[in-house]
Amino acid sequence: MKRSWQRLGFVSTSRRTLSVPVAFQLSFHCRRDISTTFPALSLEAQDEPIRFQWRHNQRSIKQVVAAAKLERKVKLNSGSGHAHSEHTKIYEQYLAAVNGAVENPLPLEVHQAVLRACSPEPQAIRAYVARLLQEDKLDWHRLTHPYESRFQKVLQNIIIAGFNPSIDDYHVIMSQLAAVGHYAGIRKYMLQMRGVGLEPNQKTFGYFLQAIAHLISLPTSSSDRPNIVRKLVTTALQAVREMTDRRIPPSSMNLDLTLRVLCEVHDPQGVAELLRLGYGMDLSYLDSPPIDVAPVTPTSEWLSEVLPFSTNALNTLLETFGRWGQISKMMYVFETLTNPLPVPAKLDNTFDDDDEDFTPIKQEWKPPSAKPNTTSFNILIKHCVAHGHPWLAKHYATQLMGEEHMCTLRLRDELRRVPLSEVAPPKVAVTAETLRPIQGFANRNQGIELLRWIIWMSKVSIRRKYRSWTYYDQTHSKYDSQPGSSTSNIPNPLESPPPPPTSNTPDTLESSPSSSSSRPSRSSSRTFDISRHLLILKQDIAALSQLKWDAENRLFKSIAHKKARLGRRIWEGKDVYMKDEETRVKVDREVWKDKVNFVESKRAAEPKPKVKKYLGKKFDPILAKARSSRS
Repeated sequence: MKRSWQRLGFVSTSRRTLSVPVAFQLSFHCRRDISTTFPALSLEAQDEPIRFQWRHNQRSIKQVVAAAKLERKVKLNSGSGHAHSEHTKIYEQYLAAVNGAVENPLPLEVHQAVLRACSPEPQAIRAYVARLLQEDKLDWHRLTHPYESRFQKVLQNIIIAGFNPSIDDYHVIMSQLAAVGHYAGIRKYMLQMRGVGLEPNQKTFGYFLQAIAHLISLPTSSSDRPNIVRKLVTTALQAVREMTDRRIPPSSMNLDLTLRVLCEVHDPQGVAELLRLGYGMDLSYLDSPPIDVAPVTPTSEWLSEVLPFSTNALNTLLETFGRWGQISKMMYVFETLTNPLPVPAKLDNTFDDDDEDFTPIKQEWKPPSAKPNTTSFNILIKHCVAHGHPWLAKHYATQLMGEEHMCTLRLRDELRRVPLSEVAPPKVAVTAETLRPIQGFANRNQGIELLRWIIWMSKVSIRRKYRSWTYYDQTHSKYDSQPGSSTSNIPNPLESPPPPPTSNTPDTLESSPSSSSSRPSRSSSRTFDISRHLLILKQDIAALSQLKWDAENRLFKSIAHKKARLGRRIWEGKDVYMKDEETRVKVDREVWKDKVNFVESKRAAEPKPKVKKYLGKKFDPILAKARSSRS
């Protein structure tokens, strides 16, 4: 058993290689040797000290100095600047190529490739800025991107070379700025787009709303946060109004982000109106078809069809009602949207009067529904415990364990029948974050039964996860042994993905999480990755083991405190409640010792020495003075 647990150790990963396509394009178009002109882009290159070259670019000196300090502090990937040194070397070699190619300017493809390779991934920048914000090294409502000057320089070079930046180029920059919540910078680039003849679309406004939603979700202790949040909500609503004026239909992600922003302020009417117009649902009657999904209003042209309800929108609604203290509404939304009633093919109007007006309901209407994930259950459990309903939290935790078990069986069955590339990753799992709110409630209220239940849940979950880890480890070895089914093409979760070699951006926006976490995310758009799943299982087993150990220690202390409290009552001759007799009775000391296995310590049984004898003769004057003062 010990050897089996030792197999759960983490495996070190190799260092990332540099971006070969960018180096090849730079060397090819400049018609020079890559090893002499761009030595840092060769695969044999070693890390060198980073030299930052900043340009004012019509910015104030204070902004330049602040951005320079921020860029010098950037060290990601566990304190290693290797990944950032790659991006910095690419950018420095790009500047050298631009300055040296006066007669033969670089083509547009090289500028676009450097624009995507001169900065780390948005997730890495987001984690770094969040860490600086937690250390109070940055101002909350004035977040900037550490590499924004590089984007401005590349765009300036594109315009100087006589080319026009595409809308995808602007979207690449906006995705970087949205990752840190720099909505003011995105608004500036939106105005710049209009100057070059480009009109914003759904994705453009989506990045703007994503930046505002991420900025609002960041924790801060600033006293001006309520006023700033109200201004941000007003700015987001102005962006939505601008989309309406431009007749730009919103995407599902845009509606989710708008709903997330609206939920920061207590505006139930605004939330209900957005849900009715965007998703065709009425919060008061979720399981009933609305009378008119698309009313004849000026806004009906803005949204011609109802968008599908998503899991992100479900989590946002649950978080909203939980934060507002409406636990019954939160449970109603969860139970109705996750288990929708089937729509009858034909409505039965037997008991309707003929004289009453009847409004026909569209038969193609489908009730809004979404599949819950781990975050959905965690939100339910957190708010149920916060408002004093631990038994509801136990119910949803037990339901989550059942959902995880069924998902595991489904996953194993698909691995035996279908190829690995067609298997969807699991969406539900019991984690330490699931049980931690219940444990906190039990610690505060000395809930012995809750602590015992948490220990049992942890044991069952650890045992199941370890069995799953053993099964997936064997499956992973089997896929590696097969020549045509190698998992070498699966990306390593501990490494950052390389920058995209083309100018295309993803079709969907990346959702901005409310908190940065080292736990790999479970995305429904990805296929099942055995390496990632093994890493997630190892993290869950370690966290649940620590949670179980803490619960056992707290249970031991709670039982000891309860025994001591009841023992003091018995030693004082008072009555206590006995469960076997179902009443309060006086219990003899010897009977109590046998019932609770109480052993009186020798130190407590020995008579305490007198103070004068214990202190000695040298303290006689002090004791005499104390006695005289009392008398």
